[in-house]
Amino acid sequence: MADALLSASLQVLFERLASPELINFIRRRNLSDELLNELKRKLVVVLNVLDDAEVKQFSNPNVKEWLVHVKGAVYDAEDLLDEIATDALRCKMEAADSQTGGTLKAWKWNKFSACVKAPFAIKSMESRVRGTIDQLEKIAGEIVGLGLAEGGGEKRSPRPRSRMSTSLEDDSIVVGRDEIQKEMMEWLLSDNTTGGKMGVMSIVGMGGSGKTTLARLLYNDEGVKEHFDLKAWVYVSPEFLLIKLTKTILEEIRSPPTSADNLNLLQLQLKEKLSNKKFLLVLDDVWNLKPRDEGYMELSDREGWNILRTPLLAAAEGSKIVMTSRDQSVATTMRAVPTHHLGKLSSEDSWSLFKKHAFEDRDPNAYLELERIGRQIVDKCQGLPLAVKALGCLLYSKVEKREWDDVLKSEIWHPQSGSEILPSLILSYHHLSLPLKHCFAYCSIFPQDHQFYKEKLILLWMAEGLLHPQQNEGTRMEEIGESYFDELLAKSFFQKSIGRKGSCFVMHDLIHELAQHVSGDFCARVEDDVKLPKVSEKAHHFVYFKSDYTELVAFKNFEVMTRAKSLRTFLEVKLIGNLPWYYLSKRVLQDILPKMWCLRVLSLCAYAITDLPKSIGNLKHLRYLDLSFTMIKNLPESICCLCNLQTMMLRKCSKLDELPSKMGKLINLRYLDIDGCGSLREMSSHGIGRLKSLQRLTQFIVGQNDGLRIGELGELLEIRGKLCISNMENVVSVNDASRANMKDKSYLDELIFDWGDECTNGVTQSGATTHDILNKLQPHPNLKQLSITNYPGEGFPNWLGDPSVLNLVSLELRGCGNCSTLPPLGQLTQLKYLQISRMNGVECVGDEFYGNASFQFLETLSFEDMKNWEKWLCCGEFPRLQKLFIRKCPKLTGKLPEQLLSLVELQIRECPQLLMASLTVPAICQLRMMDFGKLQLQMAGCDFTALQTSEIEILDVSQWSQLPMAPHQLSIRECDYAESLLEEEISQTNIHDLKIYDCSFSRSLHKVGLPTTLKSLFISECSKLAFPLPELFRCHLPVLESLKIKHGVIDDSLSLSFSLGIFPKLTHFTIDGLKGLEKLSILVSEGDPTSLCSLSLDGCPDLESIELHALNLESCSIYRCSKLRSLAHRQSSVQKLNLGSCPELLFQREGLPSNLRNLGITDFTPQVEWGLQRLTSLTHFTIEGGCEDIELFPKECLLPSSLTSLEIESFPDLKSLDSGVFNSSPLF
Repeated sequence: MADALLSASLQVLFERLASPELINFIRRRNLSDELLNELKRKLVVVLNVLDDAEVKQFSNPNVKEWLVHVKGAVYDAEDLLDEIATDALRCKMEAADSQTGGTLKAWKWNKFSACVKAPFAIKSMESRVRGTIDQLEKIAGEIVGLGLAEGGGEKRSPRPRSRMSTSLEDDSIVVGRDEIQKEMMEWLLSDNTTGGKMGVMSIVGMGGSGKTTLARLLYNDEGVKEHFDLKAWVYVSPEFLLIKLTKTILEEIRSPPTSADNLNLLQLQLKEKLSNKKFLLVLDDVWNLKPRDEGYMELSDREGWNILRTPLLAAAEGSKIVMTSRDQSVATTMRAVPTHHLGKLSSEDSWSLFKKHAFEDRDPNAYLELERIGRQIVDKCQGLPLAVKALGCLLYSKVEKREWDDVLKSEIWHPQSGSEILPSLILSYHHLSLPLKHCFAYCSIFPQDHQFYKEKLILLWMAEGLLHPQQNEGTRMEEIGESYFDELLAKSFFQKSIGRKGSCFVMHDLIHELAQHVSGDFCARVEDDVKLPKVSEKAHHFVYFKSDYTELVAFKNFEVMTRAKSLRTFLEVKLIGNLPWYYLSKRVLQDILPKMWCLRVLSLCAYAITDLPKSIGNLKHLRYLDLSFTMIKNLPESICCLCNLQTMMLRKCSKLDELPSKMGKLINLRYLDIDGCGSLREMSSHGIGRLKSLQRLTQFIVGQNDGLRIGELGELLEIRGKLCISNMENVVSVNDASRANMKDKSYLDELIFDWGDECTNGVTQSGATTHDILNKLQPHPNLKQLSITNYPGEGFPNWLGDPSVLNLVSLELRGCGNCSTLPPLGQLTQLKYLQISRMNGVECVGDEFYGNASFQFLETLSFEDMKNWEKWLCCGEFPRLQKLFIRKCPKLTGKLPEQLLSLVELQIRECPQLLMASLTVPAICQLRMMDFGKLQLQMAGCDFTALQTSEIEILDVSQWSQLPMAPHQLSIRECDYAESLLEEEISQTNIHDLKIYDCSFSRSLHKVGLPTTLKSLFISECSKLAFPLPELFRCHLPVLESLKIKHGVIDDSLSLSFSLGIFPKLTHFTIDGLKGLEKLSILVSEGDPTSLCSLSLDGCPDLESIELHALNLESCSIYRCSKLRSLAHRQSSVQKLNLGSCPELLFQREGLPSNLRNLGITDFTPQVEWGLQRLTSLTHFTIEGGCEDIELFPKECLLPSSLTSLEIESFPDLKSLDSGVFNSSPLF
């Protein structure tokens, strides 16, 4: 990588030093021009042999070591020259402020320099330059002895041909796997699960054999997409983390995790979401199945797999799991049938794959000379698809026979002994351009299989000085970064990640190993408290991988990095999304941060810090600062000393209430993200308009009185992406709005105008109307998305709805309550998404809405919270409308568009006055109707068989007859005479999910006619439950999996006793807040199938007795049952038991279940007769509260020797632990 280190970055610094301003600055520091010329000459001497050294380093360890020294010297030279340039820039800015005599005149750059003196200030600039020259001279003196020749090595094409596309099409190229691919596809699309409920198929092979590519091809197949209701792609990697994997699956199926670290809750959520859904899960790159989560590490591989698999079994028949691994034993443990082994490709298949990448859009027959060489190159790849593809991508840009011959005869094919890096990948790396090598090697900072975002990586590259436009070229650094990224993607160094994290990318394991190899000791990584690395003095990049379980980050984790004297990167990487804050030792900020003089990148994202030290202003090289998701309240003024700062991320800093007052000093700032800073009411009024380099500004907060004016946006012509302008009520002048110059902001994609929630007056303080102001803020025609929120004007501006002005794809109008009519939005010919909400002034939607056109391309239309909307005069059709949402429109009577031939999703909620007789929706797939008046649906020519999901709520029994079909999910709310529905009305349907809310039963059920397809039953807030419950618990429901009764009332008292034989598939049974229940008895008759694994009882104040007969439970939770006296568990097995606030509870003679592994007790004291010491399987014991008078624990009851984890909380009088009664537990 060393030749990349002397790429454009040094040349740019030399060009800067040649400017008159810098020359004058150097002379004032008594540094001669000749000394810098000598430095440059020494660098050139080394540079001339780098090509040769780059090749020989893989076969000669002495050359590799020499390159390490070169790299260190170059880093030192870059730091030195960057410091000179920075000081010159500061002096120039201070002089400019003094001359202008502006408001910033009195603000001095050296105000903060007295706080901490950089070590560089101790030595003169001249001695530092001479030291670097001496270092380079010594390095140059070793060139001859190493046999390095000037101009040696292998030549690269001066300008490679660029590809036409960087899409995922390349990933779909699979050769030599036709039979395996056919078998896999047949298995996926069949409902055969080989005897189990969910089939598992494995793809096993060595790294780079194409396992992931083949799995990706199957996953993206259109037939597969149509066959499965839900899909999830999950990278697993070496550590098998149950919580992480469960969270990732939930995120993939668009269900954000509701818990941070409670596996039980996460699995319950996952089970509910998968219920009755045909589900495809791909587990990519599984190394082992042994859990690494705290509390589960003692489990075996098989036990770990069974835990992960349990909630997946809730999915519908025909659901499948596809797993890729290098290890056959993993497939065996998962009982994968079938297992497909990917061997090496044949010579012909390898050549076929190579041709597709090397020639692509060219005719191979036109290059017969190249074929002979190419076949020899392919043979060296030994049938490994990744290697073949990498070299094919490399040679795509080369058309000369000499270039192909150089690759074939390269010394890199003969690496030094012990090297595990594939020579073919080294060759691909070697033939990258110098800047690309540096950018690729930088990616070694990420952990294996880490998913990274393109934009963030480009910002990091920019901060590290890896993106340099050519002189007078005018190309933005971000554009250069995009071209570098796209080329690395096209050459297979990066690949698109399959998942729901947006545009994420990953590196293949073997590519990641290559990046780590070429970066060497210059990157140090800390992964957890146990594995503290030996940080080399040469390290320039420090990365901390935050786990899911350690919220307190100790000082020792970072103390090791003080050995690195010239650290450039301090970066955190979260292994798992949706994590809480991490508590960072204050010593890191106070003792370590001030010493990191050379930092370019500093990320403290998601640490619970409230402030930064003033000394941060001394980090003069800093380009990238990320404080997102922290508790920071304000930033020190010294941060404005960072004149090199390019990126400042403050996203979701919810407590941040102000920005530094001299933000205008950050003249190189290009990216400022303040999204989600809810406490930030104003921005600095000093100099935001001076930030002319700004490319991204997520939010612009208009100030009051002397605060930030909207006119300051006028000079920011380069801003792009998304911009939200908030506090629009503070814009009081039409002239100021004109100065914002919104018409010329051609790079903006998305724009939001937001007035305050309490702004209802359409006239400003100066007498101008908000209509006049918004009229002057007409955006550029390139804008694609526009949102107008809480606009207080009585009419919309003239340009909204004008197709000659706007080419919008998406438009949202929210809270524009004073407008009585809608603009002619039908005329916007490119519009695909339209949302209208909280427009209480609108009573009728008619001709004015359509204009002279009729929404020819609109795909999604949403009306919501329109309190006074009564009529929709449908004067036009919506030929391409796919999604229609009408919610919270209480006065809307109709009519709706009658023919919605393309509609696939319909939601109607809280529209009780709808009178329309019918709505024809022949293509409907997803349906949700709740409080929908008398609307009826029709599907001409069929019977709604295309419906994938449907959810309907009825408030009256008569509405049941209106429905054209029975839904998948039915909710019955506040219905009188609901008994008739439960007795026979719904018995012949295919309902899967039934919810009954707020119903009062008046008589006993003659019978229960629930559908046999029912999988979930939820009864909530119902009274007089003594009528339906006895009959319900005699009803045979063969596929019922979840039963929950919540907050109900039994008028007198009731004892429930039932056999699980009537619910053979029931896995989760919950009773929460049920009054009047006195006794519960659950039994399993011999020979009856049973699936119950979780029982939860909470807040049952009248419950006195529980009997569990021959059950096998994974978890049982009993809370707030104040009268509970008896818990009998005859012949029952319980692995995890949680008891809380049950002060009267006694166990019968057998005590607690003997096979307990995990016990939790809350707010009451365990008794001696419970026999805790007899629980030989117990490993985890948690006790919280209820023991206020205890000074010694355990006081009387012995704890078992098997215990590995003990948690004690809320013992206010506890003075000591009696270690003598722990029976030699592993705890001690």
